[in-house]
Amino acid sequence: MSAEVQARSADKEIAKGIASCFALNLLHLGIAWLFLVPAKAWDFFASVTVVLIAGFGVLQLVYVVPLVLNARKKGRPNFAKGMIIGASIALLLSAACWGSFYWR
Repeated sequence: MSAEVQARSADKEIAKGIASCFALNLLHLGIAWLFLVPAKAWDFFASVTVVLIAGFGVLQLVYVVPLVLNARKKGRPNFAKGMIIGASIALLLSAACWGSFYWR
């Protein structure tokens, strides 16, 4: 296998990791939305929604870290690298959004 083919394969694995992380983030926020729909006032559903959205970066660690460790254990370090890149991008975007609300 040539170096160019290996590099392309590694790039595809990293892209799959980033895409998987973003898909899981969408699932996470979709679940938050499902908890928001039945919320009438400040009740259990509204509290869960606030925790899911406000704690996005911390809760993301709950599902990203085990997937990264599992990918590395199975010999897919580039997929794990992609997951870490995707989680980092999502965390930075979330922090920037919360920071813009805080500094207004």
